[in-house]
Amino acid sequence: MPGPALSTLVISSSMGAIITALTMSPLDVIKVRSQAATENGAPKTKPSIVVHNGLQTCLVPRPARCQASTNSVFMSARNIVRTEGVSGLYRGLAPTLLQSIPNVILYYSCYDKLRMWGKEEGASGFLKYIGGSALLAGGAARVVSTSIVSPLELVKTRQMNSTVPTSMAAEFKSIIGVGGFSGLWRGARVTLARDVPFSAVYWVVVESVRESEAIRELGKDRVGGKFLTSLLSGAAGGIVATLISTPMDVIKTRQQVSLSLYGGSNPQIFSMMKNIYEKEGLEGLWRGNSARLARVVPSCAIMLGSFEGFKILLG
Repeated sequence: MPGPALSTLVISSSMGAIITALTMSPLDVIKVRSQAATENGAPKTKPSIVVHNGLQTCLVPRPARCQASTNSVFMSARNIVRTEGVSGLYRGLAPTLLQSIPNVILYYSCYDKLRMWGKEEGASGFLKYIGGSALLAGGAARVVSTSIVSPLELVKTRQMNSTVPTSMAAEFKSIIGVGGFSGLWRGARVTLARDVPFSAVYWVVVESVRESEAIRELGKDRVGGKFLTSLLSGAAGGIVATLISTPMDVIKTRQQVSLSLYGGSNPQIFSMMKNIYEKEGLEGLWRGNSARLARVVPSCAIMLGSFEGFKILLG
């Protein structure tokens, strides 16, 4: 049985990306702010925070009254609104949309096609091997999408961590001016180190939940059942994958919000991890985990549910 047309995958993934970005952007802002903060930095009365990137220490603007290390997600959101207005919760929304739409199109279409090709009779050895495994197909799909959209994620992260609105053009100019064209891929290695395992684990859990007897029974209804099973499997995959990948997410955020390139090279991942552990303890590697879970789990559910729902409606 042939899979959905490429146009169906593009439209379905685009709609899912838009819905997810609009609903979950505030929690992404809170997550970035909380991970950029450190316990061993400047006093809270100062306008900057100290960010340890594993090699050196630098100062970045402190989001006023938004310290997730001491505040709940709700309190952090309230403080952002109080000091920056509602627009502060949507800092970086433009690059989020520009990044997420092509990213999700590439990611979901690639995964869907790989899985379909892997199940076809007569599939070549390589495609059958990759596509036949949710672990490998999920990892491969994420490598493709992350490598292409990494510059936009860098801009999004820097905008979210700034209390002063900046344009995408200004951010691109600043990054290239300091680190050259290659500076646009600052943090790409650690992003891949976070996203590839996340994706691999996520799809293994999703496919396992989908194959469970209870979920298969629930999904017999063509539209409502499929949407609900996608929500449940997406949420389950999001929980497990998030818990595993949060340390790499912390390192990625610290690396991207730093304002200088320290000799033009990215700090080593394990050097940064050791540095965070020594200065902040094990808790530092899971900083912002509650905010990340609060964002990633529902966004995984919304995205997968929207994607599968639109595939059915357009199919």
